[in-house]
Amino acid sequence: MGRNYLFFLIGLVVLLVFSFAFCWATIYAEQPLVAILAFIGFVATLVIAIAIGLSAREESTGLSWWFFIIAGLTALLLVWFLTRFGVQMKIW
Repeated sequence: MGRNYLFFLIGLVVLLVFSFAFCWATIYAEQPLVAILAFIGFVATLVIAIAIGLSAREESTGLSWWFFIIAGLTALLLVWFLTRFGVQMKIW
């Protein structure tokens, strides 16, 4: 099952990169409709990373920590994105 976890890890990194690209386009190119894609990408990455990390932890796979690292990084980027987008849209 270790090889499948590695493919999931690579897929999550790709999803995180695309979500960050949409986030960048939202904040700096001022395209607020792309914010929906960025938000969905960040939330999906966060939920999938935590779920797969927990299942990998039960199987005692060494890759489980990498999933939790990606989840933490995604949570940090999600908070940064929400605060920057909120300030840009004058929500707070």
